Amino acid sequence: RLRRLVDAGLFGLELDHRENTPDGVARLRELAARYGLRIPGSTDYHGAGKPNRLGENTTDPAVVDAMIEEATGAAPFYAP
Repeated sequence: RLRRLVDAGLFGLELDHRENTPDGVARLRELAARYGLRIPGSTDYHGAGKPNRLGENTTDPAVVDAMIEEATGAAPFYAP
């Protein structure tokens, strides 16, 4: 199933989330490496009902740049 998602344009896999088990994270890292997927942070926040904190796992700036470039077809531009 993952291969089909990759073929359809899957960008990455969220790994570093407190609800992922260490074994699950290791397996997902293997799959990300195998399929050339990026690893974005899990920066989403769902309010007080979830234990994760806002900005707990951020996304590496290089991954953000790649995400922008793949989504738009243009290199990211940062104003000075």
